[in-house]
Amino acid sequence: MNRRQFVFALSGALTLLAATRPGRAECGGLSVREFVETTYYKQARLHAARTPLGNDDFYALFSPGMRRLMQAPRQYPKNQTIGPLLNAFFGWGVLPGAEIKVGKVEHHSGDEMGPATIRVEIEHRGQPHRILVHVIGPDDDWRIANIIYDSGKSLLDHLSKHHRRLGLLFLF
Repeated sequence: MNRRQFVFALSGALTLLAATRPGRAECGGLSVREFVETTYYKQARLHAARTPLGNDDFYALFSPGMRRLMQAPRQYPKNQTIGPLLNAFFGWGVLPGAEIKVGKVEHHSGDEMGPATIRVEIEHRGQPHRILVHVIGPDDDWRIANIIYDSGKSLLDHLSKHHRRLGLLFLF
């Protein structure tokens, strides 16, 4: 392959890639729904493969207030029994390596430019679940501010509960 053929093939590949890339034409970034959809599909793949994101990549998905709560020290009652595990993205009782099927991801409320709530339908152990993901972020730099599971409990409530015991509550 000579240089001319290489340049032609490369420009064709780049054109094809640009044409198939999801995103908004006016900004070039992901919409709030696309951000959540991409995040959940990736998390489902990583979860099934038992290869979680590194701490920096994981915390980068969340708003600064959520990061402070997640990283703050926690105090649990002395006689608390170990209950179901909470997977931040998928909810209670989702064990590492479990297969999660991500279904519809659609706009639930809010503005397409943010803040917004996106509904994610998943299936775990053959049971359907609906998750609401509250997303904020200026300039297409989307961050997850809260996740509400179909039980009605949220990630923010869960994290805040442990910090109230310590007298810590961070404002967002």
